[in-house]
Amino acid sequence: MLFHSLFILACFLLDGLIMILFPNSFDPYAMTFVPCLGLSALVLASRHMDKTDSLLMFLMFGMFYDFFVTREYLIYALIFVLLSFIVRIWSNHMMESVLECLLLAISTIFVKELIVYLYMLMSQVTQMRIALWLTNRLFLTLLINGVLVVVIIFASRTIEDYILLREKRIRKEESISWLDLLSKH
Repeated sequence: MLFHSLFILACFLLDGLIMILFPNSFDPYAMTFVPCLGLSALVLASRHMDKTDSLLMFLMFGMFYDFFVTREYLIYALIFVLLSFIVRIWSNHMMESVLECLLLAISTIFVKELIVYLYMLMSQVTQMRIALWLTNRLFLTLLINGVLVVVIIFASRTIEDYILLREKRIRKEESISWLDLLSKH
């Protein structure tokens, strides 16, 4: 789980770097891109965790996102916890293909952006119409993240392969130790 956490943290830091390089405009008519590499890495890593670890990871990184990226308090943590339940339900019906992982990540980004938009509408932070939100914020966010998520999928698979090789090596060393102990008796 340490490798997953470090990978997810690196992706969230990369999100922050992208936000610095390409700042968002406060003009409601400007095209906006919201990087979601950290969320995508979290979604992909949570598929290989049990429910409790997955929920805690979503909560922890939601709080990280709240305090260090958006400076909102517990809004994204609650959204991420809700997303953990949605991802758990969706991922039970999916395989490990690149296309399915891409669709899972993109649909999770869509749901997150929709919840944020609905929250901003209800709290009257924005008066943006849904058509304007779809064209100016969601379109570019999903398009660019769709390309970047493919890289995250392959990086996530590389980490999973490394973890499996490491576990096999540890198991092999353990079995050799047991055989040595049995042969001494």
